[in-house]
This record gives sequence, structure tokens and C-alpha cells, in this order.
Amino acid sequence: MKSLHRQQGMTTIGWILVFLLIAFFTFITLKIVPIYLDSFTAVSILKDLESDPDTGAMSPGEVVRTLRKRLDINMVEGVTNDDIYVERNGDTMTIGFDYEVRRNLIGNLDVVVSFDKSIEVPVR
Repeated sequence: MKSLHRQQGMTTIGWILVFLLIAFFTFITLKIVPIYLDSFTAVSILKDLESDPDTGAMSPGEVVRTLRKRLDINMVEGVTNDDIYVERNGDTMTIGFDYEVRRNLIGNLDVVVSFDKSIEVPVR
């Protein structure tokens, strides 16, 4: 029973380690979450384009311009014009983007996240 009375909790070093772990994961989260928020916005824009009835009547150049405008308005930085593709396949048109985002974490340690999303729209 004497040993249970002497235990008084975590030491200062233990608390410092806990706070360092919390700070590390908070730092990582603050670097990675904006990348995924941009991706969710880009996918939402693509789905809006899919539900727009005028999309099927657009030329590939018009689709790229429309998609680019919507990405710029929503401040999505990861998708460039080279990442957007529009392909006509008979009576459907495939619209999508395939891109990756590279962000520096610490020193020469980077995180690379890749995204690939596409939709199919009937051509009128």
C-alpha cells in the first residue's frame, strides 16, 4: 500500500512529451487539411458541372474555360489547365482532372497528395 501512496501522476518530462506530440499532429493537420478542402471544392465544382444541362452542348474549350473560372472563383490553387482533361467518346463527354499537390512540411520533408476525379456528361 505504501507504493500506491507515492504515485503522484506524470512528471514534467511526460507533460512536455505529450504537448510536443499534440503540437506535432496539430502542425501536420494544419498543413494537410487545406489540400483536402481544395479537393472537396474541386469535386463539388465538377459535380455542379455534371448537373448543368448546358454542359453537353459546350465544346471542350468552353468546358475547360468554365471549369477554370469556377476553380478560380473558389480559389482552388492545386488544379492547373494542364491537369484538366475533356474527352469526347461518341455520345458522352468525359470531364475531369488528374493532379497532385506537393507541400513542404519540415526542411526537405514534403507531403505529396494526388487526386483523380472525372464525370461523364451526355453530349447534345
